[in-house]
Amino acid sequence: MDIFTLKALVDALRPELCGALVTKVFQMGPEALLVRLWRQRDLRLLLSVQAAAPCLYLTASRFRNPQQPPRFAAFLRAHLQAMRLHDITVRPYDRVVSFCWEQRQAPGATLRLLHELQGQQANVLLVDAEDMILDALKYAPPSAGTRRTIVPGERYQPFAAPPSRLLLPALTVEMLQQLQAQGTFDAAHMQRLVIGLSPVLAAELLHRSHGQPRVCWELLQELRQHYDQGTFTVALYTTPHGEQHLSVLPLTHCACTVTSFPGAQQAVAAVYEPSLEAHALDQLRRATHKSLQQRLRKLRQKMHHLAQDRQKLESYHAAQRYGTLLVTQHVPRGSTSVTVVDYYSPTQAPVTIALDPRLSLQDNARVYFKRYRKAQHGLEKIQERLAQCSVEEQSLETLEQQLVHAEDWDTVETIALELGGTPTVPLQRTRGETPAALPYRQFVLSDGSLVYCGKSNQGNEVLLRQVAAPEDLWLHAHRQAGAHVVLKLSSPPEVSPGALQQAAALAAFYSKGKHAAAVEVMYTPAKNVRKFRGARPGQVQVSTYRTLEVTPQLPATTRAM
Repeated sequence: MDIFTLKALVDALRPELCGALVTKVFQMGPEALLVRLWRQRDLRLLLSVQAAAPCLYLTASRFRNPQQPPRFAAFLRAHLQAMRLHDITVRPYDRVVSFCWEQRQAPGATLRLLHELQGQQANVLLVDAEDMILDALKYAPPSAGTRRTIVPGERYQPFAAPPSRLLLPALTVEMLQQLQAQGTFDAAHMQRLVIGLSPVLAAELLHRSHGQPRVCWELLQELRQHYDQGTFTVALYTTPHGEQHLSVLPLTHCACTVTSFPGAQQAVAAVYEPSLEAHALDQLRRATHKSLQQRLRKLRQKMHHLAQDRQKLESYHAAQRYGTLLVTQHVPRGSTSVTVVDYYSPTQAPVTIALDPRLSLQDNARVYFKRYRKAQHGLEKIQERLAQCSVEEQSLETLEQQLVHAEDWDTVETIALELGGTPTVPLQRTRGETPAALPYRQFVLSDGSLVYCGKSNQGNEVLLRQVAAPEDLWLHAHRQAGAHVVLKLSSPPEVSPGALQQAAALAAFYSKGKHAAAVEVMYTPAKNVRKFRGARPGQVQVSTYRTLEVTPQLPATTRAM
């Protein structure tokens, strides 16, 4: 957000928010705060310090918040609860917004909430009337080696820009002429020179000035006049490639679709809210994938250790034979070994059996029999545990494939919950009156056939229990993790070879073998698919089926619903 759009936004928020009371403060994650205000109606002010796009705006969306407030949110609640917003200002020609709060009973007692929207340095801080830091969203202790210290008890120091960067009032026409003399009078260098100037606005200024430094400087002075007078109009410009830009100047240097809004607040919300939601979804996906990988790694280590134990116990199979051979021998106590004929060997070759010299021959035989019984019991337990681990591994691999293909918040959150709880991430949006997304995908094939594909284990359950009729075809990648697919059939049930191929290709696409050249897919009427005792969500038994080999793909003729 450039300095001009930010100034227009603050000018638009001031009359709407000043005088409002703080009712609650939420922190949805490490990069987002939501301040709930009351001024004859409920207002939600969202403050984001996401490095790629720090922003603030009023939002109508509702968010799911952590059960326990994080440190900074709890601190703000304690200090801002029931305080009145006295004023909103922006540091001239910079990207720092100041919210000034005062007690209703003591107007002189003020606190300031500073929202710094400066990329990697973006932060939110609460300071007192003497500019002492009370708390901050992100700390920067002296040991961190940063340019400034941000910890409670330190005096607040604004972020100092490098000497090569200037605020707009300090810019002279000679500086632009020097850029031209150096051959660097372009949008990138001008954007680096002027603090808060966006790349798209720098490109527009150069386009309008036809590369003349004085004309460019005069255009910037006109923007300064509008800045001081508060007469900006913000519009949204969308390029043919889908890139969105907020600008106070009409963009003429590129072909754009223009979207107008009643005010700067609505324009900012239209651009940043979808971006924040996409960022939050990506964070949830990453956190869920990290948790899933940790579970898989630990599980496979456990299976590796169990396999080693099994190999060790299997080496004790000869213990019963050794015990039996010892029973028929006569060896004095104190012997450390005995060589006997192995009557169980086809060649009856001699075998040397180790003995404990402290024990009699009969006791040594009992030790071997006991070792054999223990090994047999241990092998049964290990086989049982390995089977359980294998089932869990298949379940986790299925979740991994579902996560790869997950397209919406509900699906990712469902997978996260199956892993034992939703990771802590920002902006977990609740949909309010918006209906929840279906737990399965819907497709219409070229011949009009309907195909359903589960998004998660819960979606697979819904397909089998609620969507599939007994004669509908159920498809799944053979012996691979993947989604359940249901091909709806007409009555009487008939399936065209083309529809079967497309449905099978869909099942292969949403499986672990997505990138393989060919995948074997099993298919059978849904009546042959059953749940078994102890089955987890999405796990089934198939009594009879056929298979076909297909190339994983979404058929070009498929239309997603």
